[in-house]
Amino acid sequence: MRSRCHYNYSRQSGVTLVELLVVIVIIAIVATLALMQRGNANEQFQRQNTARELKVAFERARFDSVKRRAVGGSAPEAYVTVTPTSYTLHTYSNDVNGVAVANNQTTSVPRGIVIARYDGNALTTFDVNFSMRGEVAASPAPQFYVCNLACSSPTNATANIVLVTPTGTVNLLSGGSSIPAFTAPTVSNVSGSSGINPLVTAP
Repeated sequence: MRSRCHYNYSRQSGVTLVELLVVIVIIAIVATLALMQRGNANEQFQRQNTARELKVAFERARFDSVKRRAVGGSAPEAYVTVTPTSYTLHTYSNDVNGVAVANNQTTSVPRGIVIARYDGNALTTFDVNFSMRGEVAASPAPQFYVCNLACSSPTNATANIVLVTPTGTVNLLSGGSSIPAFTAPTVSNVSGSSGINPLVTAP
């Protein structure tokens, strides 16, 4: 005689379609938030890296002018041309005949990054020249924002400041910083009869 087994399926647990959809929505929201935070971190990294590279370009131009004792003419001053979306480092080297040959290196800023003037004036093209002393001729000294998207309301989270002092030193600050006042030092020319090597005196 065969026995019959009866199974009661009504008591077995399972996942309904609604529960599954709720879990999927939660996972999607968490993933979206993580991607947004990662995107913000990448944008900040790109902005800070651009500001550091612009600072290095200024420092390289200054070093080039000091090294060559640039006075203009056949010994042109090194300089950096800054635009909202790029900057170009202009340095020089002498060929076999002693003629200065320009070495130009243009760097485009990443998408979503913009360079602006700190004083609020529109930036089209701005040349920052360095003399043989490493000083800048521009007055006031060049000051730039490097911002994410726009520089309308720069903060520590959205901008950096790259500034060149009258003596030619280059500083990198956070976007919400106040720039201290810098004044150009007084330089006294030394006469040729002082006994000091002319290479260390001003022209």
